[in-house]
Amino acid sequence: MEPRKISPVVQQAVDHYIDQSQTLNQHTENQSLQSLRAKAQMLFADRAFPTQKDEDWQYTKLRSFTQNHFKSQPAKHLTLEQVNQFLPDFPVTKVVFVDGWFNEALSDDLGALPKQASFESYADVTEQTGDFHKLYEHEDDVAKEPFGLLNSCLAADGFFFELEANATLETPLFILHIQTNALQSVQVRNRIDVDENAEMTIVERYVSLDPNQSEAAFTNVVTQIDVAKYARVRQIIMQEQHENAFYFNNQYVFQQDHSNFITFFGSTGSLISRHQNHLWMNGEHIETEQNSACLARNNQTVDSRTDTQHNDVWGLSQQLHKYVLADSSTGVFNGMIRVDQKAQKTDGQMDNGNLILSNKARMDTKPQLEIYADDVKCSHGSATGQIDDKQIFYMQARGINKSDAIRIITHAFLLEPTESISNDGIRAWVVSRLSNGLEKINH
Repeated sequence: MEPRKISPVVQQAVDHYIDQSQTLNQHTENQSLQSLRAKAQMLFADRAFPTQKDEDWQYTKLRSFTQNHFKSQPAKHLTLEQVNQFLPDFPVTKVVFVDGWFNEALSDDLGALPKQASFESYADVTEQTGDFHKLYEHEDDVAKEPFGLLNSCLAADGFFFELEANATLETPLFILHIQTNALQSVQVRNRIDVDENAEMTIVERYVSLDPNQSEAAFTNVVTQIDVAKYARVRQIIMQEQHENAFYFNNQYVFQQDHSNFITFFGSTGSLISRHQNHLWMNGEHIETEQNSACLARNNQTVDSRTDTQHNDVWGLSQQLHKYVLADSSTGVFNGMIRVDQKAQKTDGQMDNGNLILSNKARMDTKPQLEIYADDVKCSHGSATGQIDDKQIFYMQARGINKSDAIRIITHAFLLEPTESISNDGIRAWVVSRLSNGLEKINH
């Protein structure tokens, strides 16, 4: 097999990040973690960054990313007033990360969490306890993704959260990531364990302190979520970074018998945004729902992907992904539902709808089914188009001007996936964030 050809620009970027990882290892006392990073460095040096010749990356161009050399920097000092502007209007327990670093002073008192809930920072897990395997348990799966592998090389902070059996976390856990530095490299590694018959809601928000920042920044997240038997997890992620940022997020979700997991991803920011759910339904009577509402304008690229594996009987998975694309933006969706031979009685549904507001905007979509069982009910569908003139005419005939008609139709289209959010306060907040993004297009 011929060695992979790597361009000089990409090679410089690879060398830069390997140097960063080696420097990080020099300041790490945990020898096992050093070894793990060293292995990741070797793999990353061999594989480098993907190109458009790689099937999973042919529509997401990384040229603008590899031309920058991001690096980890100390977090800037922020005040509570600066942080509070990004908080939602419903009760939360807030956890604040600034430039990728956990900030205890700006976070709520996590010692006041219910006794069944525990929170540890990445540093506590990897350095003080030395029990870092909790964060790297599924490293073989993570290493298959290029930005997952890069995260293994460079992860410096993050968290481990556990909710014990039969506990309910009444107040949502709100994870706020604030980016302040230009050319900042943010590498976050997380793990969330929700034990048997426990229930919680987690809300994550990614923002930039200065939405008009001219220089780029880079956020790269890997999160493992373990949902035990009969456990119930609700997750909402809002990506609203400035339009010169780069956002990559890989989630690895493992569900057990009778568990329920619902996740929603909303995206309005970043020059390139790529969010991926890798989900294993490893038990009977599992239910999962994955939805997204993605908005792009100017030259943005928004990429959302799911890989859902039904591995046992009576599994139910549902997906709805909506995109609105304006100007010269690009949307990418790739969804896979895999049904194992053992997974009889599977019900897997996936739908993708895309609204194009410009002749220069582009959507690439690829919903897929891979089925090895014979007693299943699975379907996928995708539709891409512009606003129907008849809809506009219908609303104008009832006294609504054309611009308002377009605004109403676009809002209704994009906001449909938010209906999966059962909490009224959270749903209203998500709708307001997406509506804010849409108003920028309408204006």
